[in-house]
Order: sequence, then C-alpha cells, then structure tokens
Amino acid sequence: MRSAPQGRSKIYAIAQVILSSLGFLTSLAAAGILLSFGLFGGMISPQTASDAGVMLVIGWTSLLIAFAFVPALISAYFFLQGKSIPGLNKSIQKIVLVVFFVVWILSIVVVLLTSQYQALNLITSLLVLPLVLVPILFFFYIGARNLSLGNRLRAWGAVAFNFAITMPVVLMVELLLFAVIFLVVAVWLAGQPDLLSQIMRYSEQISNGVFESLEAEKMLVDLISQPIVLNGSILVIAILVPLIEELFKPMAIWFLAGKHLTTSQGFVGGLIGGACFAMLESLGAVGIPADSEWLFLLFGRTGTGLLHVTLSGMVGWGFASAFYNKKWGRAIFTYISAVTIHGLWNFFALLSGIVPLLPITEEMTNLPVILGQMGVYVLVLLFLVNLVLLFSINQRLQHQPAE
Repeated sequence: MRSAPQGRSKIYAIAQVILSSLGFLTSLAAAGILLSFGLFGGMISPQTASDAGVMLVIGWTSLLIAFAFVPALISAYFFLQGKSIPGLNKSIQKIVLVVFFVVWILSIVVVLLTSQYQALNLITSLLVLPLVLVPILFFFYIGARNLSLGNRLRAWGAVAFNFAITMPVVLMVELLLFAVIFLVVAVWLAGQPDLLSQIMRYSEQISNGVFESLEAEKMLVDLISQPIVLNGSILVIAILVPLIEELFKPMAIWFLAGKHLTTSQGFVGGLIGGACFAMLESLGAVGIPADSEWLFLLFGRTGTGLLHVTLSGMVGWGFASAFYNKKWGRAIFTYISAVTIHGLWNFFALLSGIVPLLPITEEMTNLPVILGQMGVYVLVLLFLVNLVLLFSINQRLQHQPAE
C-alpha cells in the first residue's frame, strides 16, 4: 500500500477515470445499436445481409473498444486509492500469446465455413476480430518486448487516449482534407462538361437502383484515366495521408513530453498508438467474409497493421529523443522515414489496384504498368523492411534503455 497521489499525477489519474468512463459508456451504447441494426437488418432482406454483416463487424469492434477502456479505468482507480495496479506476469503473458495464436487459427477455419451462410453472420463477424487483432498484438509484442511505457497506468491510459482522442482527431483532419479535395474536384469538373454529365447520369442511375457493375467499372476507368485524377489520388494517398497519420498516431506521447519520457518509453507509446490505429482501420476495411478471396484482403491488412505499428513506434522513438535529450535531428529523420515508407506502401498498393483497370494505349507510358506489376513484390519487401525495423529498434533500446 503506497500513499495516494498528489498534484499533477492525481489530476492525470482523475482525467483518465473520466475519459475511460465516457469512452466505455459511449462505445457500449454504440455497440448495442450497431449490433441490433446489423442483426435485424440481415433478417429483413437477403439483399441487405452484406451491409448488415459489415455493421455487425463495426458493432463488435465498438464492443471491443468499450472493454479496452476498462483496464484504463481500473488502473486509474487503483492509482488514486494508493494501491498496486494488478497485471500479468511474463509466464502468463506467453500463455496468452499461445492461446491467441490458437484462436487465430481456429477463427480462419470457422470463418471459411460460416461465411457461406448469411444466417451465421453474427458468428462470422465476431471471428473477424481475432483475425485482425491477433497479428497486430503479435507485432506489438515483438516491438515492446522487455520494454515499457513506464507503468501500467500510463500504458492503459495511452490506449484509452488513442481510442478516445487520437482516432477522432485523425478522422477530423482527414475529413477536412477530403472536403478541400472535394471542392477542388468540383471546380475542376465544372470545366469538364462531358465528364460531369456522364457522372450525373451515373448518379441518377444509382439513385434509381439500375446501376450495373459494368457501368460502374466504366465510370471508374473514365475517371482514373484522367491524369489529374490519377496524379491527385497519388498525391493524397501517397503523400498527404502519410504526413497526417504519422504525425498524429503517436499523439498520446505529446502529453508525456514533460514527464522525463525516455526513448524506449516513446517507442512503446508509439507502438500503442500504431496498434490502436491499425486495429480500427483494418476492422473498418475488411468487412465481413464473402468468399475465400477475402483472406487475401485480410493478409493485406495484416501487412498494413505491421506498417502502422512499426512506423508509429519509430516516430514515437524520434519524438521522445527530442523530448528527452534534444535530438531533434532524429525526430525529423524518423518522421520523414516513416512518411516515406508509408507513402511507398500506399503508392504501390494504389497502383496494384488501379493499373489493371486502365486502358493501355500507345500514347500511355509503360511506367505505371511496370510499377503496378511490381506492386505485390514491393509490398512484400516493405513488409520485411518493417519487420526488421521493428525487431532491430527493440534490440537497440533494450541495450540502451536510457538513450
């Protein structure tokens, strides 16, 4: 039994109690609403079963987030009471990792079986969670092995902060960015009457429910065949989005800058931010399994999860170096490196998806085609680069914990 905290530590703990309580209640309410709509929506009409399945995945995700706030709330309560914060020892942590791996394997098998039956969407959508979450936790374990953020209160507080503050901030900034892009595109389309009328015609067909997949593909090809659209998409996805995300993902450690944050603690704080971000982004992107090809999407999102965890940890390491011993050069270098790697990942992922849709003409350079065909190999290479970075930074910080 230790003495109750005083001063700034007490204020931080109280703020964590409030933030965690509000996060738990709002996430729990959202989960109840989403799961209810998803469950009953799938029962009403087979045509809406796919959309209802996606809603179920998001509902289970909201429930998972609600439970993620609980340890932050409990740790803050114990801290305010002057009690030791309970935790798992290393042997139990290893057992938990083995259990998670077994659950991940079983989930793949069961998902492949249940995805054939829409009536089982409630089960299938639930099993999507471990399929996305377990690899992210594994990557986090590799990066954070034998390191810590300082104490359990701070670690779980970072989790709560990322879910309650960081993700909404990133979403708002990116929505603002896309709003500006929408205005620019609207102005540009005003000078393209033929393309604008074509889009308006397609929009009318969508509203009337007579829009066919071939017409959708034709409209997409027409759009991405425009140099300004293709180049603009690359600018946004490969440059602007990485600049925003790599700056804000480790945002939780900004508020620890004045608390003697070491470089290893900054790295772990960044890993937590990257893991939380990767979980929400991937669960929002994978949807519900429809066929065996869904596994390829899942494995692709696994690579994206490693990308977010590694790069956010690296930026957190750089920021903490600036906070702790004024190494601003490292902070700038790690941020630029993370943006570059993230941008390359997005660039080749984008080209891999759209180049097969582009009409190949004599006037068209072969460069986009070649880069698109290289995409898969480059993404595999970047996956390995991120894995090596994650392991090597962990090893360096284990030997120099107070660098």
